[in-house]
Amino acid sequence: MEEKFGKEDSISYSVDDDGILTIKIDTTKELGPSASGKTTLIASSGGNAKINIGNELHGDRIVSLGLNLYY
Repeated sequence: MEEKFGKEDSISYSVDDDGILTIKIDTTKELGPSASGKTTLIASSGGNAKINIGNELHGDRIVSLGLNLYY
C-alpha cells in the first residue's frame, strides 16, 4: 500500500514484502520557493517525518525520514 506524506503530500512511499522502501516524487510539480527564497521546492518531508516500514508479520517499525528535493 502506498502512503503519502510531507508538504502537500508531495512524497509517497511503499515497502514491499522483501523490505525494500520505494519513495516516489512527482518531479513535474513544484511547492514554490523555499523559506529563504534561494531555491524552489519540488518535494519536502517538512522536517523529519515518521513513517512505518513494518509489515503484518513483524509489526510496526517506525523510522524517521528527512527529505528535500529542490533546485
